[in-house]
Amino acid sequence: MESAAVKMLNAVIKTLKRRRSEIRLALVFLGLIIVPSGLLGYFSWRAIENEKLLAHERLEESYHQFARLAAREIDLELEGVEKRWSSAVREIFKKNDRRPGVDDLARLAQNDSLIAACFLLTAPGRVEYPPGLVVQNEGAAFEPLQSESLVREHELFKKLAAAGEELEYRVYDLDGAIAVYREILSKVSDSRLRGMAASYIGRSLQKKGEWQAALTTFQKLLAEYAEVRDLYQMYLRFLAQYQIAVCLENMGRDREAVETLLALNQDLLQRSDTISRQQYSDFLGQIQTLARRLLVAPDLPEAARYKARFEALAEQNKKRLSQKYFLQLLDRQLSKVVVERKSYRARFRYISDDTDREPFLLAYHFLPDAGRNYVSGLLGLQIDLNRLRQHLLPAVYRHLRSGEYAMLTIRNEKGDAVIGQPEPNHTLITTQNLSAPFDFWQVAVYVSDSHRVSRRWDFRTALGLWLISLLLLSIFLGAFFFIRHARRQAYLSQMKSTFVSNVSHELRTPLASIKMLAELLEMQLAGRPAPPLENYKEKAGQYLSVIRRECDRLGRLIENVLDFSTLERGFKQYNFEYEDPAAVLHMAIESFRPHAEAQGFVLAVEVAENLPELRLDADAVSQVVLNLLSNALKYSDEVKEIYVRAYRDGTVVAVEVADRGIGIDAAEIPKIFNDFYRVDQTLSAQKQGGMGLGLTLARHIVRAHGGDITVRSEVGKGSTFTFTLPIPSDELAASRNGEAKEAEQHAETAL
Repeated sequence: MESAAVKMLNAVIKTLKRRRSEIRLALVFLGLIIVPSGLLGYFSWRAIENEKLLAHERLEESYHQFARLAAREIDLELEGVEKRWSSAVREIFKKNDRRPGVDDLARLAQNDSLIAACFLLTAPGRVEYPPGLVVQNEGAAFEPLQSESLVREHELFKKLAAAGEELEYRVYDLDGAIAVYREILSKVSDSRLRGMAASYIGRSLQKKGEWQAALTTFQKLLAEYAEVRDLYQMYLRFLAQYQIAVCLENMGRDREAVETLLALNQDLLQRSDTISRQQYSDFLGQIQTLARRLLVAPDLPEAARYKARFEALAEQNKKRLSQKYFLQLLDRQLSKVVVERKSYRARFRYISDDTDREPFLLAYHFLPDAGRNYVSGLLGLQIDLNRLRQHLLPAVYRHLRSGEYAMLTIRNEKGDAVIGQPEPNHTLITTQNLSAPFDFWQVAVYVSDSHRVSRRWDFRTALGLWLISLLLLSIFLGAFFFIRHARRQAYLSQMKSTFVSNVSHELRTPLASIKMLAELLEMQLAGRPAPPLENYKEKAGQYLSVIRRECDRLGRLIENVLDFSTLERGFKQYNFEYEDPAAVLHMAIESFRPHAEAQGFVLAVEVAENLPELRLDADAVSQVVLNLLSNALKYSDEVKEIYVRAYRDGTVVAVEVADRGIGIDAAEIPKIFNDFYRVDQTLSAQKQGGMGLGLTLARHIVRAHGGDITVRSEVGKGSTFTFTLPIPSDELAASRNGEAKEAEQHAETAL
């Protein structure tokens, strides 16, 4: 491990030494250009941000002031509006002592345009006005004296329900939980509490898997407490019907379960005006989930008919909220106060919400009992928000100047608009809460997005940003092109300065081989005893073969240098003639084969038959093939295999030279055809094999023939170079005619 770490460290040190000049150049670039430019941009940006912040703070402060003034005006207007219906209610109380009459409420709604409807509850669950409406068990007898027993029952219910849920959920003692819930039934008389306790019993029986007992419990719950709501104002009838369907499904009675679900869906639609959209959506989702499961049951008859009935119900929309829903909200407030035995106070309270996308406002006033100590009833008023808006906002705008781009909206505690709806292109700037008793509302100021800041400030900011951006861009572009040009010039200068030494190095090796072999031949001819004379002819043949190959290598090197020199001057000439590409390829490959096999390479060739004649320079194309084969041999490591393939591809003949060598990194592929380019091209690179001209010449030759050369490579798996040569138009036409005739002959043969 230690030796490996030392080797890695030494390798890093050597790499840093080789790249010392590049690191020095990068440090100069960083110190003299990047850092000053960054500081300039940062301080300029901070200056603009500070100006923007100050302008935004001034703007927000002005709108905060506007919101405070608007809230004050709205408070005054709402105070006057509240006095109107408060005075009217006090007059009714004076006339009828403690209970308003039906005629008085009807006149109140007619005389005050802001009052949309009146409600009178003389006890929890008992509706006196409007006539014909009921809440839960409206006909049940209720006396003020029962309120004390109701309070005790609620306290007892909470205590026992908590104990039962502890056993049901934490201890998982379902039998103990059922016993506690049944104790609730034996000790309370309030229908709401009894219905909820019965639902708890059914739930626990379901968890035990006693489906028949649970079914009986929920059927009894539906029969006895159909009109009762739980503490969350949801009908127990909906829960009972749904759980009945669940029990029937688990008992294998799928048809009855589907019929129960259909009845629940119809019931939910009919009573949708008495529940909120959220409650409606929750139950509808449960119905649809269970229905999908039941409709695919294998034993369900007439599944298609049931599916059509569910789809027909799904097309019906929820009813809009009716006065029944408002009665439920008011009754809930009355029940809470009665149960908690709160003292009576003569003042109006309010409920504001946004349900089914319809905002509403309810004002209610509790009614006292005979001793005027506790609450026994409730008078409710539904306020017409459209008329209230027409009354409030014009009065505010008469006293305030908001400008043409600002608008006021009154929102509830949830942030939903109650009076006034902001435009989509307006943005919330500030809010201000109203004073009690309307402190559940707030005034919101919205401003058009296009005028959140002044045009002058927008122009100055945009101008400053553009100037800074242009300045930084010019600095970076100038520095980039300067560094790029300097680096390129330094690289080219070094390459040109070492060009002669590289050529000398490349020429020295074959010359040394030729000289050595010539000396051996000379020694053998002179009869010296160093080499064995009995193998003279065989050795001489080998020496001459090597000398010939080395001479060919020298010729190729010299040709590359001369060709590149000719290319740079633009004087390169090609001798184009019609040639058989297969013969040209075989000639080039066979001349390279001895060199490849001598180094242990396997050279596989696959040339398609009947390749068309091409107009080409045979020597130039052979040079391309030899350059590619030389690179494949040079950059192969352990797997010494080279594969050459030639085939027709549409209007061109394609030649592939593939190896299984070290491969080329994807970032280097676009650069490998550049002049003098090597993969390791650092200025101080120690290993500088080759001159970086082979691929440059290959691309120039191929493009001069009207084709192109491409490469596919993956590091560690090898590279595939492919060059194409176009087929002449006359050969292409003749080939197509031949293919057509061949197709006709096949067709005639088939007939």
